[in-house]
Amino acid sequence: MQGRNSQISAAWVQMSGPSDDVAVSTRARLARNVQWSVFPSHASDADLKRVVDVVLQTLRESDDSIERFRVINPASLSEFERLALVNAHLASRRQVDGGRYRPIVVNEEGSLSMMVNEEDHLRMQCILPGFQPLFALEKVQGLDNYIGSKIGYATTDNYGYLTTSLANIGTGLRVSVMLHLAGLSFMGEAVELLAAAAELKISVRGLFGEGSKAVGDLFQVSNETTIGFTEREITSRVRAAAEHLIRREREARQRAITERKTDLIRVVRRAGERLLESDSLSGPEAMTCLSILRLGTEAGLTPAISSRLFSELLASMQMEVTSFKGSAGKPWSMGNDIWRAGMVREKLAGCRPVVGRG
Repeated sequence: MQGRNSQISAAWVQMSGPSDDVAVSTRARLARNVQWSVFPSHASDADLKRVVDVVLQTLRESDDSIERFRVINPASLSEFERLALVNAHLASRRQVDGGRYRPIVVNEEGSLSMMVNEEDHLRMQCILPGFQPLFALEKVQGLDNYIGSKIGYATTDNYGYLTTSLANIGTGLRVSVMLHLAGLSFMGEAVELLAAAAELKISVRGLFGEGSKAVGDLFQVSNETTIGFTEREITSRVRAAAEHLIRREREARQRAITERKTDLIRVVRRAGERLLESDSLSGPEAMTCLSILRLGTEAGLTPAISSRLFSELLASMQMEVTSFKGSAGKPWSMGNDIWRAGMVREKLAGCRPVVGRG
């Protein structure tokens, strides 16, 4: 385990994955609390420090069956670095702004991470590119089983794992798949399908999870219930719902080409021009245009945005720090519309994002 605050790249941003034409990423997250300390919201600094010391020592003593991890202290990072972790979904804003004794632990490839002393003592997650719910579950279970065998979790026979929020009690598992449903939105079918998913006890959230809005036709599909089912059963339910939406999204994209090609060409061209020619872009406007351009790429109308470039842009859109130097060494004003427009133009340099008139 390494203790340096070096740059971390999230695996879902840097790698390709199964079905990543629609599925941007898959996450399996487990909430756990140790049995010998009060919840973080009621803990003293001494309580929090003890949890950190025990967890990190447990990782240091691990054998080769547990991956190598880096320990990141958010308090020692710049605002840009903290928000980069949030936008890469490796940490919550609550965690990076939480103060002392709240480290983040991340593996070398950026697929497995753990927040210590966030809402619960431990929030472990595996986030992978594309559609990989079972693999994500198995990967985070490996870390969970090791730590649990060493330090002991707070559980009861009737309710399973005890968590700060009743919404997580039981298994403490949240499985989510981030889907890009631009085809369904373009065809006017997204609302009906997502409402049907909610009736099956599948939650539909925005880009940053609970309480956030959908931006750029991106939706997180996840389990609503964490108790009454096994971890495997929960994962299978989310997997089935996501598979259905992926299939329907692909069908919608095909129909968009055959039934509304002229309309699609027009909106793709307009989105490309807006991204390349604007000196100022709000976050929602940028994501809306990028979503349409990504749809155009999958429809074969433009080669502008691959799945990896889309993920990279997605992880960059909402940053709100005060200063950062771009690749040309020039200072950018982060978190404002002017910086965002410049960043998008730089990322799209060399692409041909506007379709021909055909």
